[in-house]
Order: sequence, then C-alpha cells, then structure tokens
Amino acid sequence: MHRIEHFIPARETSSQIPLQRFLDPLPLDILDQYLSCYTAPGELAIDPMAQTPALPIAATRLDTKSIISNFNPINALMLRGMLALPAAHDIDAATMRLGDSLKRTVPLRDHINQLYASTCGSCSGPVIVQRFVWDGDQNRPLEKYYHCPHCADDGHAPVDDSDLETLDAMESQGVHFWYLLERLAQPHDPERRLAEELLQLYTPRNLYALTDVSMKIEALFADSPLQTTLHLILLWCLDSCSKLAEAPLPRATAFRLQPPSRFVERNVWHAFEEAYRHIRQLAPSDQVAVCSDLERLVVEREAQALVLNEPLRDVADMLPPSSVSLVISAPQAYYRPFWTLSFMWSGWLWGRQKAALLKPLLRRKTMGWSWYRRTLATALKTLHRPLKPQGKMVFLLESADLTHVTNAILATIGAAFNLDRVLYQPQDTSLPRHPMQGVPGAYRLTFSKGVADQPQSGEPSPESLAPALLQSARRAITELLRERGEALHLSWLHSAVYQRWARDGLLREAMLLDREMSAADYLQQQLETSLEEGLETQALELLPEDPDDPEAPQLWWLFGQGYPPRPLGDRLEEAVREALRQEAGLEFEQLEDSIYSRFPGRFTPGPGLLEKCIQSYGVLDEASGKWRLHAEDDRENLLQESDAALVLLTNLGRRLGYEVWSREDTLQKDRVNGIDRSPRRLPRGTHLAWERGEMPSYLFAIKQTARLGDILSGSAKGWEEAQRYIVICERRQELLRFRMETGLLLRRALADGGWRFIKLNHLRALSVKRQLDRQDLTHFVGLEPLIERPEAQLPLFS
Repeated sequence: MHRIEHFIPARETSSQIPLQRFLDPLPLDILDQYLSCYTAPGELAIDPMAQTPALPIAATRLDTKSIISNFNPINALMLRGMLALPAAHDIDAATMRLGDSLKRTVPLRDHINQLYASTCGSCSGPVIVQRFVWDGDQNRPLEKYYHCPHCADDGHAPVDDSDLETLDAMESQGVHFWYLLERLAQPHDPERRLAEELLQLYTPRNLYALTDVSMKIEALFADSPLQTTLHLILLWCLDSCSKLAEAPLPRATAFRLQPPSRFVERNVWHAFEEAYRHIRQLAPSDQVAVCSDLERLVVEREAQALVLNEPLRDVADMLPPSSVSLVISAPQAYYRPFWTLSFMWSGWLWGRQKAALLKPLLRRKTMGWSWYRRTLATALKTLHRPLKPQGKMVFLLESADLTHVTNAILATIGAAFNLDRVLYQPQDTSLPRHPMQGVPGAYRLTFSKGVADQPQSGEPSPESLAPALLQSARRAITELLRERGEALHLSWLHSAVYQRWARDGLLREAMLLDREMSAADYLQQQLETSLEEGLETQALELLPEDPDDPEAPQLWWLFGQGYPPRPLGDRLEEAVREALRQEAGLEFEQLEDSIYSRFPGRFTPGPGLLEKCIQSYGVLDEASGKWRLHAEDDRENLLQESDAALVLLTNLGRRLGYEVWSREDTLQKDRVNGIDRSPRRLPRGTHLAWERGEMPSYLFAIKQTARLGDILSGSAKGWEEAQRYIVICERRQELLRFRMETGLLLRRALADGGWRFIKLNHLRALSVKRQLDRQDLTHFVGLEPLIERPEAQLPLFS
C-alpha cells in the first residue's frame, strides 16, 4: 500500500474566516494528497473534530464521501454555514433586507449607526465613528476614529462631551442585557454569574446593537436557510466587537475572561458590513451535495457529505463497522477561553438549550492537559470499530507547540493506535530562548489501528521504564544529528525521539503510568534527562547562536564534531539542481513535491531552504509558469566558468608578485619531481594558492554552489597562517546568505576556519584595474564588500 512518508507543506492560504484566531484549519492542498493516498472513489473519510468544512470540499474533488462533525454548536454553525453558502446575490439581498428593516421607524442600519454619531475634530461636522478607543480602568472612551464626509478628514480626535453624553444615555444593564442573560442561564443555574461576567465583554452600546441585529435575524429569517448565513456574519461580529477582539489571546487555562485595560469599541454596523463582504467571498468553487442523514449519504450516489453537531463518540457509534477508510483531523489544542466564549455565543444565537451543551466543560474546575489527553483518548478509542483494518488516522497541525503535539500523540497511543510517522517542520527560522524549549510548527502525524484492550503482561513502574526510554532517546538523538548534519533545537529532537519510542513500544508502556501520574510530564522529564546526560558524558554539546552573548539561543550538536562533509543543506541543494536538470518544465509546487519526496521523515528540510534553492538554481518561464535550470548552471557553462575563474585568480596572483600553485600543479610536481621540490599539498576543496617568501600566503576555493562541506570538513594542515577565500558566483549570494543565517554550524565553521568570501564578478572588476596593489583585495572581501558601497566606488577605481 502506498504511504506518505514525507512532509507536505501547506500552500493554499485560506481566506479570512470567522474566529480564525481560534482555529487550526485543514489545508485543502494537503487534504487532496492524503485523500488520494488513503481513500478510493466512493469510500468514506471523516473529520470528527472539524473546525472548517475543508474535508468535504477536498473529498468532493476526488469523488470521496465525507462526514464532518463537532460537539461545539459554534463550530457546527461554521461547518454548515460555510459549506452551504447561498449565491452572492442572495446574501446581498438578505443583508439589504436586514438593514432596511425598521427599528423605531428608521432602518436598522441607520438606527445602529446613530449610536456612534459624533462630530469631526477638524470641521465640527457630523460623522459616524468607526471605532472608539477605551481606557478600561476609567471605563470611558478616549479617542474616536472616523471619516468625515464634509472635510474628508480621515483621522481621529479625542472624545468630546457629546460623545460621553451619548454613552450616559445607554443603560449599563438594560433590557437587552437581561434578555441575553436569560438565554444563557436561569437564575438558579451555576453558570448565571459567569454569564453576567461574559456579557460585560461588550460595552453597553455594542451589546445593545448586537442584540438588535440578532433579534431582527430571528424575527425576519426564522424559516429561511439564509438565517444560517446571517448567523455566520453575526458570529464574526460577536467576536470582532467584543473587548477582547484586538487584545492578545487569553492564556489557555483562563477560567475568567478579563477585558484588557485598553480596548477598541467597533461600530457594530460597520463590523457587520465588513463581515458580510468577507462571507460572500467564501462560497466554494465546487458545490458540495450535503445530505441530511447517514443513510442518505451511504445509499444515494449523488450525496457527498454529512454535517453533524455531535461528540466524537456519538459519530463513531452511528457508523457501520469497518466503513471508514480515513480519519483526518486537526484536533484543537486545550483552550478553555474558546469553550467559554462558545457558551456565550451559542446562547446568544439559539438560547439556553444550545448553550447547555458547553456547560459540562465550564463546570470542571480543574482541567488542563491531563484532562484533555484522557478525554481525547477515550473519544478516539471509539473509532476502532468504524475504521477499516488497514485504515489510517492522520492529524494535520499547522502551528502546534510541543505540549499540544505531545498530548495529541499520547491520547492516540492511549486509544490503542500505533504511531506510524511524525513529520515536523518549524513554522519559521526563529530559535527558542532556552535549549529545553521548542519551536511551534507544522506536524503531520499518521496512525494505524493497534489492538484495543490488549492484555498487559505487567504494569511498568517509572523507575523500571526509565532506562529503556533514556537509551532509546539517546539513539534517536544521535542518529538524527549525525544523519541531518545540522545543529538542531528541541522540537526536531522531540519528533525523532517520539518516533523511536513509538517504534520500540515504549509510548504504550508509558501510557500505563498515566493512571497514577502525568505520562506527558514523565516523558518530558526522560527526554530532558537524556539530553542532560548527553552533556555530562560529552556525547552532546550546546552551541550558542552568538558566542559573545551568554543569553543567546543554543542548539544541540554532537560533542567535538566538526562540520560534516555532506550536511542536509548541501544534499538538498544538490537535489534541487538535479531535479531542475532532469525534470525541466515543472511548476513550482510540482518541483517542491518532487524534492520533498526525496527527503522523507527525519530529513524534512527546514523552513524556507527549499524555496531559496529553487530560486537560486531555477529560472521561471513567465508564460508557462514552469521552472528550468538556470543556463549558467548547466554542466558545460559551469566548467567554462570554473576554468575562467582559475585563469583569473592565476593572473591576479602573478600580477601581485605571488607564485601561484593550482591543485593540478601540485599533483603533477609530486609525481614528477618528488615531494621535496613540490609546494605544500592544497587542502581538500581548494583550487589555488598564492605564495611569496615570508609574506602571508593565500588559499582560494572556487565554489559555484553554496555546498561548502568539502572545504569546511577538511583539514588545512600546513596552511594555518594562510588567508583563506571562497570565490563564490554572485547568483548564489542569496542562498548562501540564507544558509549562513539559519545554519549555526556553517557560521561557526566559516569563522573557525577563517574563511571569507569574494564574489566572482568583483574579481573580474579587479582584473581590469590597471594598477594593482595587494591592499586592493581587501576592498572586495565579503558578501557585501566595501566596493558595493556607492561612496567607495569612485576612489577605488580612480
């Protein structure tokens, strides 16, 4: 059976959607590839923890049936609403009808806008304020932002007395407040106090306006499918018009949601119109035939998808045995604030019955990651029955931290699934501040069915299990560092270790400890212990990003190991050149897929490197959108360029009065004249030397790539005092710069070896200078040498 063993990057950037900051949606382009690999036409794929309707959209393209579900009514609204959006003109008509509906004899849009009426700070003409900036401690607005139709002032001004008078006319807890409170909780409910606090997340003016909109939608569109679309637009506003909207997200464990000391109050109708414009653009290009029940999905050929508002275990219970080929999802991280807000928004939109679905989550005083892991494991275990024997479960996480991915893996192991593959790529090139911290990134986790309720021969103890975990971790870390040839941060090591622990059966044993202690904390302790022991035994070392800064980030590396002959970056660069040479005429994404497939598992390239390699070696044909190898990088042109560079360096050396030795000269004299009369043997990877008596000698390596492993991994014995230069062609400059910025080992090896760069085009410029001085060479040294500074060019060539 074909399997996906390599990392697939997300490329399709999703349009802005409601509640986007709380979600981790499935990328459509990745779904396409996993569905193609693990399902066949007519088979069933499910996303039982869906956050967006991506799966049905992708599955429909491949004639695969799909089920998406979420226990949260707010997520379910997004699934149904975004999957079944009406035509744009219908959304236009519904929004127009809502805005035209009367409120106190005036259209609703005008009634709401008048709540934000003010005067221009420049011409004193009437304006409608777009947003107010509040001081929460003083409980009053300070500034207003607007566009004045009279003087065209597009700015802001301090609030004036009339603005404050408008606010004073608003009741802090008027009839709208009590109406919403009753929709959330009855007076005797434990959640009553929480509901009161949540409604304080809106200013009285915004709460009044939003309630007017929601009541009008309920009255005008009670029996219309357009109500779902309007609720989707309103949901966007409920988020964007709260005091939390522009503040940093609350911490994951926050039980009470406190407004920031400074917040923005948006004009509700302006926010509604903005949300409407976004929503009308979200209709999928391929319509999905959504059916109303499972039987129709199974029986009717034209039925393509089913949307449910059910917990995972209920979805699993309703499915026939061995009916699902693929479970694919992005399980949300533990994040209590979203569940709390969903409770409020569910009651606001539909009343207490829907809000009650979130109450069990709110009533738990202690939750945290242990609760999350155990709850998710219990739910995932129910998927054994509907999943086919050879079926797969895949988690796609685009921005997960170590805590999230660890608990997702352990929950799935606890549900008796096998971890087949961990694929990881950091979301950017930033480094953690501490060596025991990770970097969030994209994960592709693939699982297969294990044996549920497998009898255990005996339960391990933390003490008995620790030696096997430490030994397995040490092997995984050592192999990873050696095979990649890169200094790495903890997240890379974590992925390799968990992959090895799963293969060795140690994760399943560790999960038996979860009844008495936190398995996640225990395993983290074992990983950290293995690293600390690696430092103590001098198997590992920590390399600082900046040796002169004691607070600089540090990366893990093999103790005492120099620069590797073929680090991963060198191999990737070589693969890109070969792919462009052999597979000319590929689009960027096809070329990228071809390269990623050659670097499976632990060899996933770091972020940005593959793109830099393609841009360095490839040329895009604008007409066809296809990439081909740069003409200067074909074999014949490379040979000519290398020969010309040798001639150039030879002539320059002789003009400066040096004796010039090339590698060919050295080898020939060794053979013919014997060792005594030959110059010193040139170090590996170098091409030329300049020497003259007692004067400092020069070593040159001519490189037409950014692959420097042959130079930096070799010995320069006998040339310790020589000044060393790498002649690099200018088209490789940006790739080399990127590799130096992101490659700690490369920077260290260049510095330790005393290697500096000279660009080939600058040597050409130097060769035509009529009068040469040895000092002239110093002006051309570096990727950004003195000669490239405009103020230096005239005197240098005068």
